[in-house]
Amino acid sequence: MAIDPRLNQILTGFFAGRRTFDQLTLEVRGYCRDHDPMLSGLSSALQEQINLGRMPYDLAMLLFQEAGRPAEEPARDLPELPPVGEAEDNREETLRERVDSVVLSALLGQFKDLRKGGEARERQNQRQLDDALAAFRSARLRQDARKSAAGSGRPIMLGRDGREENRVGQILRDRFVLDAELGRGGMGVVYRAVDRRRVEAADSRPYVAIKLLNGNFGAHPDALRAMEAEARRTQDLSHPNIVAVHDFDRDGTHPFIVMELLEGRSLDVCLRGDSDFAGSPAAWRAIRDMFSALAHAHSRGVTHADLKLANLFLSQEGPLKVLDFGIASAARAGDFDVMALDAMTPAYASPEQLRGGPRDPRDDVYAFGCIIHLMLTRKHPFDRTPATEAQERGMEPPVIAGLTDAMQAAVDAALAFRQDERHPDAGAFLAAFQGR
Repeated sequence: MAIDPRLNQILTGFFAGRRTFDQLTLEVRGYCRDHDPMLSGLSSALQEQINLGRMPYDLAMLLFQEAGRPAEEPARDLPELPPVGEAEDNREETLRERVDSVVLSALLGQFKDLRKGGEARERQNQRQLDDALAAFRSARLRQDARKSAAGSGRPIMLGRDGREENRVGQILRDRFVLDAELGRGGMGVVYRAVDRRRVEAADSRPYVAIKLLNGNFGAHPDALRAMEAEARRTQDLSHPNIVAVHDFDRDGTHPFIVMELLEGRSLDVCLRGDSDFAGSPAAWRAIRDMFSALAHAHSRGVTHADLKLANLFLSQEGPLKVLDFGIASAARAGDFDVMALDAMTPAYASPEQLRGGPRDPRDDVYAFGCIIHLMLTRKHPFDRTPATEAQERGMEPPVIAGLTDAMQAAVDAALAFRQDERHPDAGAFLAAFQGR
């Protein structure tokens, strides 16, 4: 079916930036009322634009719905609006939000097509990808600003340079495209990222995890150097139960760690979401994997110093992975509060750690004893009381049902408040646990 030149002119004006979506909707609605009441011509025109790649499907559908709505009829799928003069303004505002959502969705869809490879990847160069990601971030920020003005915005953490800390869409070192935020804490934000080098090589695993460190590290060069040294040491810990660290780098003032991307759940999520997990075969396998990982690290002189359920990841493939080796210790090299950075967790920290002592494998042994209680009983051995306070109160860990005498004695020794009464490292702990 031939497209009416007048309708083509209206759509072309929108693509050229001479019309807003609101203006486009009004003009298309007027055109359809006078020349295309059945919307058949509009349908053909929009299908052609979709086929040419000029308009995403969702945006075309939104325009089609709006064009068929009589001026006096409220928009479909929109919430009920107040009857006063604000009604039309609110309707237009809701429409803008829907347009923003469609645009964001389309930009993400374009990026996903590129990630899949094939024709989409051949068709687009890296400059186009950069532009699409920049447009995505601009649309997101505009949407956030509009919601904030309406009193329903989300909080955005700002860095020292005033830019938003959620950096989805940013490219680090002209290589890593931040694709989605996975989590955040005092130490920084973890993102899923696309490694451009892997995409160019048609690698079947184009994703990595990027830990973008807190801006505080930039102000503390000692901590930054220590963090880099720890990342380098962790790179040498090649082990199936330790997350692989690929690199430590900086992009301007932003230091970051490149790691393997994991799919699965952290152990704190497993325990919270599954009442049957504690004491299950999966929990016992996780304990076995932890012994293996820690014994390997301790034998090479590497201490974790911040073992906790959130740093233990049960991957979809099955094995447990230990994350963030040495990061808490590196944080201590700066003169900022590691507790405020969430770089040490009091419920798992040994008395020596809480008193600021030097790191020692026996700190990991104490934390591991706490974790074994949680993995088998869902309960912390001292009700999450910090070790120094538990020691002052004379608290003792409860017996774990089902353990052999050797296992129970080994776990009790791991939780000793005096450092010299604990196993010297995870290897010795494992030997005692196995009754050797």
